[in-house]
Amino acid sequence: MEAAKKPYQRLPGTGYRYIIPPWVMFLLFFVIGIFVLLFRGKRVQLWQGEEHLLLVEWDGAREYYKRFGYGDIQAFILRKTVEGLILSVIMTVLLVLFLAWAMSTADTVGRVILLSLSGLFGLLLVLNLLAGSTCKCFVQTAVQVEELTSLSRLPRAQKVFARLRPLIAQAQGELAPQEVPGRLQEWAAGDATGAAESGSGASPEAQGAGASAPVTE
Repeated sequence: MEAAKKPYQRLPGTGYRYIIPPWVMFLLFFVIGIFVLLFRGKRVQLWQGEEHLLLVEWDGAREYYKRFGYGDIQAFILRKTVEGLILSVIMTVLLVLFLAWAMSTADTVGRVILLSLSGLFGLLLVLNLLAGSTCKCFVQTAVQVEELTSLSRLPRAQKVFARLRPLIAQAQGELAPQEVPGRLQEWAAGDATGAAESGSGASPEAQGAGASAPVTE
């Protein structure tokens, strides 16, 4: 008997609704230690379903769910950020400082400890660079724009987009390149109409969209 097909498959990446920027948390770790995790916020993961994208948030006690039907997704918005660069600069400065300190000390034990710390920061620097550029990712529908904090690295976000794009195209139909400007005008007109109707108490009708993932740098 064939194994039952799983209704959801977890997509790469785990993110958090950070209360403070990650690079600030990195610096605070040397002041308050593990208690810096209190500023991490809710954990966020994405799950791929057959008919929708599932966003799962966990606050340590309860889980919260949001569903985005493939037929309702208008676009994925991707913006590069400088957080990764800031982290690289901080770790490079710490690496150089501890390395210089180690070279200037005559105590053998102290030198080993300082070299170990500089090696640790060097390893963290390499891992940060290998992870790729940092970014902010959003999914847009006719009624909301939701940040996908689990897709905080550009290579990871592009990998997830590549997995979701065929599912969105299957739900909405594939747009030819020459049809994209016309569809964008339809979205703009629909948003304007929805705003006008909401003022009179009517709710705007959700519209389908092409399977595109525009990137704004």
